[in-house]
Amino acid sequence: MMPAYAELLNDKSLSESITACFQCGACTAACPLNMFNGVRLSPRQMLRRMQLGLPTNIDPYLCMMCRACEAVCPRGVKVSEVITALRKIWFKQNRTPAPLTQALWRVYEEGNPWGYSSRLRGRWLDGLDANIAARKSETLLYVGCISSYDIRLQRIAKAVAQLLLKAGVDFTVLGQEERCCGDSIYNTGETDFLEELVQENIGRFNAYGVRRIIAISPHCLRMFRDIYPRYGGEYEALHYTEFLTELLDSGRLAVNASLTAKATYHDPCYLGRYMKIYEQPRKLIENVKGLSFEEMTLSKELALCCGGGGGRILMESKPEERPSNQRVRQAAETGAEILVTTCPYCIVNFEDSAKIQRTPVKVMDLAELLYGAAGGQLG
Repeated sequence: MMPAYAELLNDKSLSESITACFQCGACTAACPLNMFNGVRLSPRQMLRRMQLGLPTNIDPYLCMMCRACEAVCPRGVKVSEVITALRKIWFKQNRTPAPLTQALWRVYEEGNPWGYSSRLRGRWLDGLDANIAARKSETLLYVGCISSYDIRLQRIAKAVAQLLLKAGVDFTVLGQEERCCGDSIYNTGETDFLEELVQENIGRFNAYGVRRIIAISPHCLRMFRDIYPRYGGEYEALHYTEFLTELLDSGRLAVNASLTAKATYHDPCYLGRYMKIYEQPRKLIENVKGLSFEEMTLSKELALCCGGGGGRILMESKPEERPSNQRVRQAAETGAEILVTTCPYCIVNFEDSAKIQRTPVKVMDLAELLYGAAGGQLG
């Protein structure tokens, strides 16, 4: 085995995952990347080569990091951790795909992976009748890169902020001072700049007295809950659906949205399989008056990935090879008029797939639904 790959077996946790695999192949069958044009990513084959001391020929950047393989693995193999370790090796070998390398430099220069000007990051606040930006508070609403800049996704940020204001929550947002959480850097396999960025964010959060972080994106939440503590960033990190459920249970938030329609819900990988948040979004949906609900065939732990995780949102995929196409069709099969989800990446991919396939399903974030952003219009 090449020295770089031998290091994987020296790590106790990784070694246990690699050696635990008994080659059943359930992971390969579950991988959404293998729904098209045969097997493109085989965790089983990757782990077998490692067991035999051979360098793997699997491209770790193909992986969507959705953990569908882990959901069906009878041995509890942590495939995503092995993939992450491989990405670190590939990064050192200058084998990182150009889109991810470009994203890294854009975060370094402008604080976001798309390279938009940091001065425009607070534009989503326009029209909000509240002074919530850059003020001290124990509660921070962390909007995230894509919801700060994308005009369509800014509606999600505004909806969450309005719901918090409605409930009388004292909170702050960082506006143009907000920087990438580091998810896009983590996905490259780079570690030095990741630490620098995380430490910079921790310093900024602490300067504003932040103790609780409410994240809009499950990808950001994963960083704050799982990665930041490794660097001393200890915060109560919650997804907005968790926090809104707490407000609903305490009576501080009353859901007055009313909509006569049928809906289904997609569990984002990073909210579901990573954070195990399944029931809170469904409870919130149940509180929307007039809305009937039906689960898709694959839901919760078995939900099909939209295709945007693991940095794939930054890389182009052929239209016919997007898992989001299949997921939108699954939503339509329920008879639902609305496909509800709780991740900005899922929104982007599902809306694109619905448009390409001309699927009569309206894609909405749960925050929009709760705040009444749809206005009852399904067209």
